[in-house]
Amino acid sequence: MMRTIALLFFATGLAACSSLPRQLAPPQVELVELRLLQASFDGQRFAIRLLLNNPNPVPIPVRALDFDVRLAGEGLLDGRALSAFTLPARGSSSVDVEVFSNLVSSVSRLMTFVQGPTNGLEYEIQGELELDASLREPIAFYHRGVVPLVLPQ
Repeated sequence: MMRTIALLFFATGLAACSSLPRQLAPPQVELVELRLLQASFDGQRFAIRLLLNNPNPVPIPVRALDFDVRLAGEGLLDGRALSAFTLPARGSSSVDVEVFSNLVSSVSRLMTFVQGPTNGLEYEIQGELELDASLREPIAFYHRGVVPLVLPQ
């Protein structure tokens, strides 16, 4: 009898740990806004908005988001979002992060990378989602696209 009860507790614990499927498809993470907040001799401060789309049939509890953005094949922006959130099943969520970089020596140099009337910058973003679930590996992501650069007024 005690063995049966212990086995039930063990099985219940395993079921709780496995609420997420073993294999999750990586979310699509797009850079949808890049706003230059401040530029100085030391570098630039940017506000970044990321849009995350979850293709999975289950929600993904995220503890943190680490990423690198390469703009126009040049410099690198490193970012980390520490606010926990849940990415809804087959849904999307946006995350806002401020980053600092010495990407370019001046705003005029940054503008040489901008293309077209929308001030578009080519970018590559890669990183990983740290999950808020025990015994789960982070989920890596990668995306290429074009984002408009918004300059201060």
